[in-house]
Amino acid sequence: MKNMLESLNRILPFIKKEILQFTRDRRSLLVFLFVPSFMLILFGYALNLDVKNAPFLVFDKCNSFYSRELISSLSHNQYFKFSGYVESYKEIENSINVGKAKFAIIIPEDFEKKILTNREAKIQIIVDGTQAMIASNIVGYLNSYINNFILNYNLKNVNVSFPQVVLMPRIWYNPELKTANFFIPGLIAFIMMVMAVVATSLTIVREKERNTIEQLIVSPIKMHELIIAKLVAPLIIAFIAASLILLTGYVLFNIQIKGNLILLLIATMIFLLTSLAFGVFISVLAESQQVAFLASILSTIIPTLVFSNFIFPITSMPEILQYISYIIPAKYYLVILRGIILKGVGFSILWEQFFALIFFLLGMFTISTILLKVKGLR
Repeated sequence: MKNMLESLNRILPFIKKEILQFTRDRRSLLVFLFVPSFMLILFGYALNLDVKNAPFLVFDKCNSFYSRELISSLSHNQYFKFSGYVESYKEIENSINVGKAKFAIIIPEDFEKKILTNREAKIQIIVDGTQAMIASNIVGYLNSYINNFILNYNLKNVNVSFPQVVLMPRIWYNPELKTANFFIPGLIAFIMMVMAVVATSLTIVREKERNTIEQLIVSPIKMHELIIAKLVAPLIIAFIAASLILLTGYVLFNIQIKGNLILLLIATMIFLLTSLAFGVFISVLAESQQVAFLASILSTIIPTLVFSNFIFPITSMPEILQYISYIIPAKYYLVILRGIILKGVGFSILWEQFFALIFFLLGMFTISTILLKVKGLR
């Protein structure tokens, strides 16, 4: 007992000292206290595989009272968002390709006739299968919702009752709903983003720690030239690595590229440059390699996983979180990846994503150059 008290007396001063040191570092204290709660709130709202506000189109060949009743009911719930009527399958294809619709409902010409004669009616649905889990959920939700609609309608209307309505799902771009077709493009974007940002996040800060930054100050090189020089070597290595990743996806997971390979490689080059420029931006701000590495990991892993449509549908998130996704470069690259690899679409469909990546690239490059000048470099 005496030994324990003596040991406690020796330990207590050190505990007091550590508590004082910890509380003096207010930044670390705030991180430890509030970041866990913030992450719980963020993930609690963002990590959601439920279908919410999934945009859909309607090709109503029947254009009857009963078809309009069904569509009106589907339009007024939290799961689906009515995006309008179309007049052809081509319009459906174009809308799904550009991401304006997740699925389309095709109501046949004899729909009303079968309702009135109490015969089984069929409805075709076309679903974008590039996000396998979401596509599967949409089919399940539609089945459940239409069955509930029929039950409620029959309870309210005595004269005419809805017979059974059978959904005929048709999955585009991933008919077997293979998870590999859904996950592999997302993993490619995720791996390349993290790899590229980490690769360049240590470049400028390494010069600071080695005290070689002064040599750059007195050299004739300009700041934008320095950044270009810092990007070239990592870009070459990252592009080779990205090509190997695409090859691995083809060989091991049978991920075949349906679109233009050259266009995909150009998009990959732009995305890598954007990611590398973001890494330089972190390196300019950081004062140590440890801080730069931690910042690069935190700013790439969580945003890319959560806000890029990699796993979790952005449309199911609260509106304020959906706005965050607009500043995540991986979101735009993933649309390009899935568009070219799974859908086989071209630049005419994906031009907005290309220009978004170029905008991010120029923005990061310009901001990094300005920050270097502000910090006293030429």
